[in-house]
Amino acid sequence: MASRIGALLRRIARSYVLFVVIGVVVGLALAPVAWNATSSDGTVAVVPVAGTIDGGTSAGVSAMLQRARSDSDVKAVVLLVNSGGGGAAASEELYLQTKRTSQEMPVITSVDAAAASGAYYTIAPSDHIYAKPASTVGSVGVLATTPRALEPTTVISTTGPNKLTGGDEREFNYILESLGNAFIGAIFEQRGSELQLSRTELEQARIYSGTQAVQNGLVDSIGGRQAAVEHAADEAGLDNYDVRVMRPDGTARFLSRSNYVASTAPNKTMVSATYLYGEEPSGPVFLMVPATYLNPANDSAAETRPTAATRLSPSPAVAAASGGTHVA
Repeated sequence: MASRIGALLRRIARSYVLFVVIGVVVGLALAPVAWNATSSDGTVAVVPVAGTIDGGTSAGVSAMLQRARSDSDVKAVVLLVNSGGGGAAASEELYLQTKRTSQEMPVITSVDAAAASGAYYTIAPSDHIYAKPASTVGSVGVLATTPRALEPTTVISTTGPNKLTGGDEREFNYILESLGNAFIGAIFEQRGSELQLSRTELEQARIYSGTQAVQNGLVDSIGGRQAAVEHAADEAGLDNYDVRVMRPDGTARFLSRSNYVASTAPNKTMVSATYLYGEEPSGPVFLMVPATYLNPANDSAAETRPTAATRLSPSPAVAAASGGTHVA
């Protein structure tokens, strides 16, 4: 009798152990978090600004910044910039988009090969700007192709004396100067406490190396992409974070060979300066690019060696404004 009771107790004990083991296994399978696992506190979105800033570039970068702002998981943005600027209106749009984004979350910029003219305008509202020693930064100013002199003819009639040209030379210079003043004013508004340059010095529209830009306050620190991402995460208070590199649709167009070579854009191409101002512009084209980008002697769009005619051919007449009007 005692042996039967002992055998029964042993069977009960084995069944209990098996039940406990099964319960532990099932519990581990259903547990939402495993031991020693970490979860992300948020995401740092990396937004490239590559190539000439035209309407397509502006729309693509603006869309990425809008997605970043609307995504509750994105806590900070890094602008990865490799651009010599482009159209004035497109550059101003990106400035406004960057400013709006910086009001909602930290925005840190990493300058790759260049952030010149309209591209520097774009990044001015950043909380911190990193550049490499060999990066080029600056060229704060505006260029415009001069308007053509047109008069009403028997073929074209107008309802006003300035309908064909948009205004006289004085009015054109006023518009150009206004754009330059807006650019200069934005730089002082966003970076006034860091700048070591006077307004007169900034109006010279010089291009600086990354090292020089740190010294004069156009850039905050020497560093690359990783430093920018880590800084963005720190500003957002993220200990564990994901990094999401956003890619725009379309092709990045470059006027500068050095910027093209440095670019990591999956789709990129070289274009000539006429992409911006056209073969025979019918009206003024307002641009935020270094003037050297418009010089055919520096145009690297063609793969072949430029001919003597190409090197010597003049660029279109341009007027330049960097706060005061200077006509070339």
